[in-house]
Amino acid sequence: MDTEPGEPENSSLSQLRADVPLTSEYIYLNSCTFGPVLRSVQRCMADALREENEEIIAVRGKEPGVRFYERAEKARKSVAELLGVSVSDVAWVYNTTTASRLAIMSIDWKAGDKLAVTDAEHLSTHQAARGLAQGRGVEVTVVPTAEPGESFYRGPDYFLEQLDRTLKRSHRLLVMSHVSNIDGRRLPVVEGTRLARSRGVKTLVDGAQSVGMFGVDAYEIGAEFFSGSTHKWLMGPPGIGFLVVSDEGRMDYNPFCLPLPMGEGGGIDGSLMAAGALNELGTQNYALRIGAGACVATVQGIGLEKIEEQCRSLTERLRAGLHCVPGIRVASPGIWEHSSSVTTIQLHDGTPQRCLQLIERLLEEYRIVVKYRPEICGVRIGVAAFNTIEEIEQLLSALDHLAPQV
Repeated sequence: MDTEPGEPENSSLSQLRADVPLTSEYIYLNSCTFGPVLRSVQRCMADALREENEEIIAVRGKEPGVRFYERAEKARKSVAELLGVSVSDVAWVYNTTTASRLAIMSIDWKAGDKLAVTDAEHLSTHQAARGLAQGRGVEVTVVPTAEPGESFYRGPDYFLEQLDRTLKRSHRLLVMSHVSNIDGRRLPVVEGTRLARSRGVKTLVDGAQSVGMFGVDAYEIGAEFFSGSTHKWLMGPPGIGFLVVSDEGRMDYNPFCLPLPMGEGGGIDGSLMAAGALNELGTQNYALRIGAGACVATVQGIGLEKIEEQCRSLTERLRAGLHCVPGIRVASPGIWEHSSSVTTIQLHDGTPQRCLQLIERLLEEYRIVVKYRPEICGVRIGVAAFNTIEEIEQLLSALDHLAPQV
């Protein structure tokens, strides 16, 4: 039976792998940066773009146009279901960085206000923090996940102790990555959000490296803001992400200075508007939305439990093998519940030049794609559900050969 437009064509890991464009030419271990857009998703977007421009824009209010835009809106529902939140909580944005900036800049920052971020955040978050400090006099608190001078994650208990020590009622926002893009450490965002809420502090959780790797319940996490995108572990198109804004988050959320409805008490209440209405202005890219819905449907069709099981199994084999490679140490946490399928390795007495040389030789000699992480002078390996045990063994063999040479 033919699938409906936007419905998944994959229901197993082998079908998923066959749908990934790169697997016949490369051992691709960089989904932390770009997940390859599935062939089926590419076709879905191309069909949607062609349909939109051959007919829909001419009959927007007629039945074909209504069906097309309903299909695009169905993608929002798919993301909401994936994250366990209401459809009205989900807004489309350009990417995770944009989503996070919208959340951060929705606060009317003034000199002396306090912002808390962890030391495991994406570079763009630290740039935003430095910009606020420079431009508005905001005081930035960096919450450690490791001891000063160390790069190894001390675990959730240590982080929560540090958060309890450093987060004050005077802070206006706490930013935490669910999974760090640096070395894959997984932060206790549920407990961190709960602690922040007890002190009246809003929370933004960056889900760029968790959504699509394992099940994520943004409602359970309880943050006012949750950001993410489709172009990593969801294997969807770049150029589209999402920002989840809770009812409480929307009460005074108005990044584009729109006129807001009045609440029962007579005051302005943004929670009466959907997050999409507060964020999505002007002409939208509906083909991208339909593509986002298609990749989410694929992940849901396979099942996040199966995806996580595959990622965990391959990651555990990888890390076990890495401990046997001379000259290499694993910088990522060893316990899966404190970690993810993102593994960063460091060379003994490593330098940026040696790491970059290793990455170049892996690509040129073995067709293996990984990435440099300058924050800890390491090489990052991202294991996705479409990867295989044979690819992991080839990587280990290549590292065993190259590590002593670079």
